[in-house]
Amino acid sequence: MGLVQVATNTVTSSTAYVDLIGTTTDDVYMIVVNGYIPTSDAADLRARVLESSTLNTTANYDRAFLSIRTDTTYSNQANTNETYYDLTTAVGNSTGEQMNGIIYLYNANDSNQYTYLTAENVQLSHTALTIGNQGAAVFTSNSQVNGLRFYPNSGTIASGTFTMYKLSS
Repeated sequence: MGLVQVATNTVTSSTAYVDLIGTTTDDVYMIVVNGYIPTSDAADLRARVLESSTLNTTANYDRAFLSIRTDTTYSNQANTNETYYDLTTAVGNSTGEQMNGIIYLYNANDSNQYTYLTAENVQLSHTALTIGNQGAAVFTSNSQVNGLRFYPNSGTIASGTFTMYKLSS
């Protein structure tokens, strides 16, 4: 099994969002987020699916995540019928504060299936707290998804590299 790079975007100046497009086969796709830093302190990184490169903002996003924190044991987070995937918890923008993560995308190209993702990331939050997030999410609509849009819940993306790979056999 190998990785084939499909799309990449390196943010070097403030941008509202990053689109990664290219899920054109029934393979599993892996997205690597490296060095995400928001312009606003304590901004969550969110994602939405793209269908024919058009953003879907319907209330069809469900997720369940476990946050493992250095200041307490852990916390569970679950949401249904949201209009986005929430992937992080208050990422900071001071020196050293950022998020790095890996997302796997399943069934994206299959219009007869829901699109699923699993995600894990580690971040240094706005209070210099280390948090590891692990979980899964589903887009509860039978549709053909050709990519994801990443954006912060406030402000813009200051920097980071977003890369999509196809897992090929």
